[in-house]
Amino acid sequence: MKVVKIYYEYRSFILLSLVLSIIGVVLVGCILMPNLFYDQWIWKYYWGPIVSDAAGTTVWYNGVQANQGYTLISELTYGVMLVIVLYAIYELLKKLKISINWIFCLALLPYIIFGPVARVIEDTGYFNEPFVYWFISPLIYIQITVYVLGFLLVGYRLQELSRRKTPKKILAYSFSIFVFVDICYTILWILGIDYGACSINPLVFYLLSFFAFLPTLYVFFKQKTQTVNTVVFSGGLFLLSPSLYLIARWIAGEQWGFSNGTRFEIFLLIFGLVTLIAAMVYFVSRKYKDNDKIAVYKKPLNLTMIVGHMVDGITSYISIYDPLKMGLPGYLEKHPASNFLMETWPPLFPIIKFILIILVIYIFDVLYKEDLKNHMNLINLLKIGIIILGLSPGLRDLLRVTMGV
Repeated sequence: MKVVKIYYEYRSFILLSLVLSIIGVVLVGCILMPNLFYDQWIWKYYWGPIVSDAAGTTVWYNGVQANQGYTLISELTYGVMLVIVLYAIYELLKKLKISINWIFCLALLPYIIFGPVARVIEDTGYFNEPFVYWFISPLIYIQITVYVLGFLLVGYRLQELSRRKTPKKILAYSFSIFVFVDICYTILWILGIDYGACSINPLVFYLLSFFAFLPTLYVFFKQKTQTVNTVVFSGGLFLLSPSLYLIARWIAGEQWGFSNGTRFEIFLLIFGLVTLIAAMVYFVSRKYKDNDKIAVYKKPLNLTMIVGHMVDGITSYISIYDPLKMGLPGYLEKHPASNFLMETWPPLFPIIKFILIILVIYIFDVLYKEDLKNHMNLINLLKIGIIILGLSPGLRDLLRVTMGV
């Protein structure tokens, strides 16, 4: 009991020390035994696949081969890292007394969409080196995590200041953040920094910036204050808007890379199937709303988990196997587990995904409902993580098929 008490009293210090120790061992290993630690481990399983993804082909370093995609080792590593990051974010949100609920999930939605959208833009060959590496997983998701935490802390600070400052000052503080980024972008434009195949005109960037600022402006006129969720949502729109603008230019015909042609019918097919499945779940759970074991499936977070993973499962199945013979190019599955399921029986992947999400919801909201009722923030954060694991790869694959990338 004494050990447990010491852990809970100094857990932040213990966990930080553990992380720093692991980093230290890896750095020392890379210096003293580079062939074992860097070539055969870091390069082969982590950095090499990123370089391979950017190059679009197999790459070599000191005789060690690396291919784009994931291995069992890399997936396990990233899975552990995801759990650690989620726990750290949970502790931060708890300390800041921020509720993790459906509204918070909506605030994060632009970031969740930004990840796959930015990955698709990278797939088109838009970014130049070294910028391209920052838009390949897992670096893109590390980047997004930093953005989320940054706007989260800014939003928390503005929310605290709104209790002491006048509403106009809070609005000015919020607006100054967007103006600062606009100025930084203008300087990059003037310096001629070549970050991609085609640049975004500063005037267009200002317009996108103002669009992202509109939710903050709306909340100001409605409530005369700022909230964490509003600032986080506006920050996410600020990131997402330029990416959506580039995709719109691609679809409109300004294509800077190879394309098999836009396929809106595939988008509509997958969107329709996912909507049909979500609607069936919603109406069944609504019909039996008096049954607590069924009614939980119409909750927004639960439905979003189903939608996210159905987008992933159905898109993977259709894009790889083309069951309706629509003339799709041959796509490949990078994840070993999902590849195994589809090689066993192609439709098995979306079916297993659906069953697993149904089981996860049942475990969280029915089987252990009473045991977990005092830990809803943690459960909702886990649900958001599950949404990201499904929606991010699924949306990227859907956009790739739609854009012919």
